[in-house]
Amino acid sequence: MIGERFTREARQAVVAAVGEAERAGSKRVEPEHLALALLDAPALAGFDLPHDEVAAEFADIRRRGGLTGADVEALRGLGIDVDEVLGAAERSLGAAGGGGTATRTGRRWRLFGNHVPFAPESKQVLTRCLTEALDLGSSVLTADHLVLALLVARGPVSEVLGGRGVRYAEVRRLVAAPRT
Repeated sequence: MIGERFTREARQAVVAAVGEAERAGSKRVEPEHLALALLDAPALAGFDLPHDEVAAEFADIRRRGGLTGADVEALRGLGIDVDEVLGAAERSLGAAGGGGTATRTGRRWRLFGNHVPFAPESKQVLTRCLTEALDLGSSVLTADHLVLALLVARGPVSEVLGGRGVRYAEVRRLVAAPRT
């Protein structure tokens, strides 16, 4: 089983991702929750990644329904102002947020000993982590392998972290380098 190969730090990051999802009132653990839980991973030590700022960027993407900055720019090129559309929708329907249903559901899960389930994209990250580890000749899965697995996929995580200078190729080079 894949979970048995996780190092303690990787296992702690996965548990912390569940906590991130619960605090956000999310019904699933998304890749963004994994990313937030991994901001202190050794491979990311040299980058400026304040938790609150990164979390705010992810929240903005969620507010836009998952649209990345590139998506917003493409729509702007078609004459669609996403912020204007969202503003009108929020004025009409009320601002979206982690409302009572998600929070109540979160409490029920904890009450019965279950946890927030992992989104399919997060499950793919966990599977990709194994591939990254094997490609680097490792028999264990570390937090750094999780970071690589997050960065290889297109989406909010690679956009937000990429906007802060975190690139897959550079992180892979750091992870592959012998530690002294």
